[in-house]
Parts: sequence; C-alpha cells; structure tokens
Amino acid sequence: MKLNTKKRLQRPVYAMGMGGGGGGGMGGACFIYDNNLQANNTLVTPDVVFQRSIDMNIPLTMDDGRTVNMWGFSDGGGGGMGGATFPSAAMRVTQGQIVHSILSVNMMWAHTIHHHGIEPGWESDGVGHLTWDVRGTSFTYQWRPMHAGTYFYHCHTNTVLHAEMGMYGALIVDPPEGPGTLYENGPTYDVEAFWVVDEIDSSWHTLPWSAGTCGADVGLNDLNPDYFVITGVDGSGSSAFGAAAISPVVQVGQKLLARYICAGYHPQRIDFGGLTGTVYMSDGRPLPNPVQATELRAHSAERYDVIFAPTEPGEYIISTDIIHWVSGEVLGTTHAKVTVVA
Repeated sequence: MKLNTKKRLQRPVYAMGMGGGGGGGMGGACFIYDNNLQANNTLVTPDVVFQRSIDMNIPLTMDDGRTVNMWGFSDGGGGGMGGATFPSAAMRVTQGQIVHSILSVNMMWAHTIHHHGIEPGWESDGVGHLTWDVRGTSFTYQWRPMHAGTYFYHCHTNTVLHAEMGMYGALIVDPPEGPGTLYENGPTYDVEAFWVVDEIDSSWHTLPWSAGTCGADVGLNDLNPDYFVITGVDGSGSSAFGAAAISPVVQVGQKLLARYICAGYHPQRIDFGGLTGTVYMSDGRPLPNPVQATELRAHSAERYDVIFAPTEPGEYIISTDIIHWVSGEVLGTTHAKVTVVA
C-alpha cells in the first residue's frame, strides 16, 4: 500500500556496531569483521542441507506501478546475484534434524544468516559484527531445532538496513508427525497460510550495504514507510488476494493454520475480519493455555500460530494495521482474504 509522504515522528532505530577499532571493511565499511572468519569445526553429517547465495537486485512492483529494489537470499549455492524472491525461499525441516545452511557470498558485500529463534552453538549463530561477516567465501551454519513452530531467518550484518531491504525468509519446523500437525502431539490443520507483514521505506532502498556502519548519520533512525506488504505483495489492492499462501480457500469443517510473522519495525494490529481463531503458539513455543481471539497485536520479529475452524461460508478480509510506535497513527494497512466454501 502506498501512502502520501509526510514527516513522521522519528523512531530510534540504530545500526548495530561494536565499540573500539574498525573492522577492515572494503569500501570504507567499519565494524565488519570478515577478516576474522574461521572454519566451523563443529560440523557433523547433516540430515538436511540448504544452499543460499545473495541477490541484491529483486525488483518489487507495487500497486501504483512503481518498482522498489529488494535484497534477499537465492535458493542455491552459486554465490552470485540473481534468482531470489521476496521474501526469500522458506526453509522447512523436521524437529530434531541436523541442518546445515551454507551461505556463499562471492561478492564484496558482507552478509550472514541468523536463524531467528533457533539456539545453535555460537559459531553458527550468524550475528554479524560479533562473530564474523561472510564476504568473498562461504560459511556453513549448523543447527538442530528441538521445538516445532514458526521461525524465520535473516541477514544479521548491518541488521537494521539489511532486514528492511528484505533479507529474510520463513523457517518452519514441523513436529515428528510432519506437516498437518502444529507441534508434537498438538492440534492438526488442513490448510496453511503465511501472513508475513512488513513496511517499506523506499528512501532507504538506495543506500549501500554498509550505510551507517562507520557512524555516519544516514537516516536509519527515521523510518517513514510508504509501502506496506504482506508476504511479498503490496497489501493495498487485489494483488494480495491472488496467492493461495496469502489468501487461502477452506471448506467448512476444515482447519486453517495461519503462520503470522511480524517482519517490520512498527507495531502491527491484526483483525481477523469476523473469524475467531485459536492462538496455539507464540515465538515457536506452545501457549500453556490456547487463547481465543478475533484480533492480535504484534511487534518486530514476533510470530503467532493461529488455527481457524470456520463454520459459515463467506469471504473474510484479514486486515493488518501498521501503527506508529509513538503517535499511534495508522501508517498503512495490508489485506488478505480467507474464502470459506460449503
């Protein structure tokens, strides 16, 4: 959704850095620690391997016809640019599997993969600046998820900017029963939807990958979104209703699982459009007591797993308001649609 541009209250978003000396960054980038990159000596034989490379040229066409450039992870290990989608291709594994994510960065710009909500060894946590940043080589992250649920992965180099540029994708951990069951011995579902809501400040999308890492004020404390997207499409028009993963069709008697990810920086308010859902999980963990809800509030990086069991045919519009964190003003809204048939 496109809004008219006007000045917003500033949001205190800061580029991540470390005190002390600089970090040997090509092109003048500070606090980039690719020179400290080490081999991951913890590796064992994996059950699943994901190959990811970098794409910093993903044109996203909005409903007003304008194109905004996004960044992301390509599903492959070539290390070059091209082939990614926004959001990036999902990773889906089974609880207890040993997983390797191999990131190839055959370019001068540094990136990482952080598996958000997963608890690997420190060597595999993918937090740029603190461990190391991957550039001109490849690195293997090893992780073993022990809890089923909805997570996501993202770049953790110059995090504020790189996440805004779209460098993230869903990470789904299925229980031993496989897809169709939310968590081990948990509730079942028939249809799955992915509602990943984000705001875009198009003025940020001309910045270089290292913007702000040397302490310069490049405006990363001033997020003024002018587009609002749900799972990679502009949420203001009918385009959001075309993808089955966003706008599913379910039958009366079926259960719909909505995996909700707050991928933006501003708070979000989700209205289920007349449906009542049962919130079973938050941030990859089952709630002690599932909660019935007709709306939710979410903040940056929060995830919810909600199951709907609709009893009446009809079309239900799911609306998510993106709300200014200080003023409470609604900055924009995304829409999805649940169609229930007899």
